[in-house]
This record gives sequence, structure tokens and C-alpha cells, in this order.
Amino acid sequence: MSAKIPDHANPAPRGAALAKKQRVLALVLSAAMVAVYFGFMGLFAFDKPLLGTMLAPGLSLAIVLGPLVIITSFVLCLVYVLWANRVFDARIRELGR
Repeated sequence: MSAKIPDHANPAPRGAALAKKQRVLALVLSAAMVAVYFGFMGLFAFDKPLLGTMLAPGLSLAIVLGPLVIITSFVLCLVYVLWANRVFDARIRELGR
């Protein structure tokens, strides 16, 4: 006869919930980066005069937005790394106990 394992002893449901949270966060951050990148590229394709707007002598809107796209990617990566280090890794250790 097989013994019934208590639900609290089975980490699978908690692990599945954690994996779902990780997947949702990754998808949200990825969608945000795609929106920022394609929004910037869309401006190049459909509104070049806007990007050519001079904010100061020698400084156009495109020169400001270009680096902001790159900085956004670093910030989104930082958000994921901080979440993974503070939440994800701690919960993985709890599941291993």
C-alpha cells in the first residue's frame, strides 16, 4: 500500500507557482523592452521630423532617445536580477529544505 504524502511535504505546487511568477515577470519585462525598442524604431520609420527636433544646438531628440533605449534595457535587466536575487533564489532555497 502506498503512503499518502502530505501536501506541505510536496514542493511541486509551490515550485510551479514560483516558476509561473518568474515567467510572468520575464514576459512583462520583455514586453516592456520590445515596446520601447519598437517604439523608437517606429519613430524612425514614421516620424523622422520629430526625432530631428533640436532640443539644444547639436542635440536632437534622437540623440537623447537612443541612449535612453539602451539605459532602459539595463534598468529592466537590473529589475529582474534584483527580483531573482531577493525573491526567486530565497524561495528556491526554501523549496530545497
